[in-house]
Amino acid sequence: MSAEQIHIARAGAEIGAYPLEVVRAKLAAGDLRPTDHYWKPGMAEWQTLAALPAPVRVLPFARPPEKDANLFDGILGRQSYQAGLLAVWDKLSVAPLECFLSEDDWAELDAKVGFPIRKRCRSDLIKWYRQAFEAYLSDRYFAPDEKANLGNLARAFGLGATEAEEIHGEAFASYCRIGMLTVLMRDIPPEQKRQQIDLLGKEVPLSEAKVKETFGQAFQSYFDQRIKALMQQEDAGEAMDPAAYQAFAAEIKRMDISLTLDERTQSRVAGAQKLWTLSRAPLHEVPCQLDLGSEGCFWTRQVELGLNRRVTTRRSYGGFGTSIKIWGPLRYRTGSYEVERQTEQRLEKVDSGILVFTSKRVIFSGSVKSLNFKYAKILDVTVYNNAIEIDKDTGGDVVFFFPEGQAEAAVILRRLVKQAKG
Repeated sequence: MSAEQIHIARAGAEIGAYPLEVVRAKLAAGDLRPTDHYWKPGMAEWQTLAALPAPVRVLPFARPPEKDANLFDGILGRQSYQAGLLAVWDKLSVAPLECFLSEDDWAELDAKVGFPIRKRCRSDLIKWYRQAFEAYLSDRYFAPDEKANLGNLARAFGLGATEAEEIHGEAFASYCRIGMLTVLMRDIPPEQKRQQIDLLGKEVPLSEAKVKETFGQAFQSYFDQRIKALMQQEDAGEAMDPAAYQAFAAEIKRMDISLTLDERTQSRVAGAQKLWTLSRAPLHEVPCQLDLGSEGCFWTRQVELGLNRRVTTRRSYGGFGTSIKIWGPLRYRTGSYEVERQTEQRLEKVDSGILVFTSKRVIFSGSVKSLNFKYAKILDVTVYNNAIEIDKDTGGDVVFFFPEGQAEAAVILRRLVKQAKG
């Protein structure tokens, strides 16, 4: 507010001195009269408040473009939709009380354009209100006069407290998400990041619970981005450096942010870190149910074996025909009868048993079938969401179905194949 004092007199006696904005507010409220006199340093003589220059304000939303009335408006004898918005904007720009129009002002404007502006232009007035809120958010601090202006606009536009708060929440969520991501990506200490994050919600006209909820949503967005950045795509799936994740978690802790991961995210992060370790850490032998002699066991699991089998089907095709009874059970049929055999590959689960990766070979020991082939025969390993497929140079491909852990198995198998082939 301006520090300039305006002296007010009534009936020849001075009754007070106020800042210019207060004088205009009192005049709009009826506490001062247009016939009262005012004087300020530099004026040659006192003048009536009716001669007080109208304020020229910079509103927090742009003046709409002008547009002529359409044919329908002309038939109804009213001005265009846009004319209503222009009338409101122009009136607000010179209103005695910033961002406020009285009911008398609205009645005057409605009569001027020929329709109830607040009703017909409601959606645009709500957009203006949101733009004002966003403009006041831009410097990360709601000054007292900005809060007052928002309250004035809400009353002027006919917005209830619940509707205004909903607009605040939507605009603040968008602003907070961008602002928090900007702060968190800066190369500054975590404690300083936290201080700047807290400033994002300072003095915002929202409940503490809503600000806290919005912060949580914005941080979740940041967390998702960081997790995505930490993930690396391996042949067997997502992998994450445990040290990098621990550094991220430590940064979050220093910012005093409570991090609660849902079960799916916990599983994803844990699996990615395990896959990273399996891909890079030395392989270690594990116990095995089979007698492997001098060969070490590096992985074993109960699985199901699938094989591609050639299946031949017989199909019969009969053309259009008729049937004539000759005698008793004998009938004469006309038409065609053809037999066609089709052969196709079909993947079938044929057995269940123990799968083992030794230092030299893959071994499967089932109840009805056993397999044993060296790593040198393996051409490729493909991972599916419930299985791995091993492509061999001879003997056909094999598929092993897993209840879980197929990505880990693929990583270990690829490493053993690579070591065996040098």
